[in-house]
Amino acid sequence: MTDESQELTLEPKVENLVIEPNVVPPPPKKSNKNLWIIAGIVAVLCLCSILCLALVGTGIGKVMIERAPVEAVLDTFMKNMEAKDVESAYALFSPRSQRQTPINDVEELTQDNNYKVFEGYESLSIQNLNLTAAANTNPDMPQGTVANVTAIVSYTDGFTGNLTAVLEKVDGEWRIYNFHVNVPPDKFQP
Repeated sequence: MTDESQELTLEPKVENLVIEPNVVPPPPKKSNKNLWIIAGIVAVLCLCSILCLALVGTGIGKVMIERAPVEAVLDTFMKNMEAKDVESAYALFSPRSQRQTPINDVEELTQDNNYKVFEGYESLSIQNLNLTAAANTNPDMPQGTVANVTAIVSYTDGFTGNLTAVLEKVDGEWRIYNFHVNVPPDKFQP
């Protein structure tokens, strides 16, 4: 053996070593799917809100337009009843109501204590007007455009009463289907 020590070293050969630059792969492309879903939901909600506001606005506009004609019919009816002009008052009833209520029933309202609810009539003011589209299988019920009304009735003697009525539109004109007038008991005192 020899005295020479042997050293064992491992060294890479420089000529075979290839140094590549540090390349970081790009992050995976994020999907915009969630963003599109959220944007779609927001757009649908905005569209629904606009549609609802338009419908409410149209409904309020229709009530404002119909308020004056409905009030005029009820005012004319009350004035006719105060004047005991039963025929003119009865003409304001819808044909459907006239089939169910004979003119004699209306005439009875101008006699004795019944007349007190019309006597001294001054004016009325609608407090609530609800318009609906009604279709009913019962031909005696109001049909088409129907108005449910509550109003305050004022009398010349200082009394106030309440009127509730249902009107239906017949050939573009409001007609009374039914009505009810309440007055304080003191109005019936002599």
